[in-house]
Amino acid sequence: MIQLEHTFKTKAHDLKALFEGTVKMSTFMRKLEQQAELDPDRYDRDKYVGDGFEFFVELFLKLNPTDNRVGVYDYQPTQENDNGVDGIGVNIKGEKCVVQIKFRGNTQMLLTANQDHLAHLISDGMGTHKVVYAEDPKNYRHFIFTTAEGLHYYTNDEFFKSKVKCFAFNDFRSMLDNNVVFWDKAMEIVMNL
Repeated sequence: MIQLEHTFKTKAHDLKALFEGTVKMSTFMRKLEQQAELDPDRYDRDKYVGDGFEFFVELFLKLNPTDNRVGVYDYQPTQENDNGVDGIGVNIKGEKCVVQIKFRGNTQMLLTANQDHLAHLISDGMGTHKVVYAEDPKNYRHFIFTTAEGLHYYTNDEFFKSKVKCFAFNDFRSMLDNNVVFWDKAMEIVMNL
């Protein structure tokens, strides 16, 4: 049985409701944003959607452990000292890799290094987790999972030198929309937490 570690599993308003009847990424996002508005004094809205999406990405990665479209295996969330790395794992070459997760309600926006604090993935990845860029341009060690459209071209090409893999909203839609097996399995795991 898959074990989830993210603390959102015990802090969410209603995990079951997030997954019940959900078969599309946009539906999950809408439900998450609606729950985030329920009690903002207890759980800050932005933190709620961020933590909820981090929980979802952990679930997604653990349900797709060998899919090379994703490229992250043996994922473990890092929940202490959030300085840019939200989780660590192993890439398709069997090397340690780092993950940053960004929820954005606007699925058409592009993430930038400065506005979205993406540079912290690199600095925390190197400083804390000893993960540096690989020489091979297709051997990613840095991953961003987001509900945004993706990375701004300048951030991707110039800032990251095309060495960060971004898995964005349309990637999630392609793999998960109407993938009843995924959503049923996710619901089963959530019900057994």
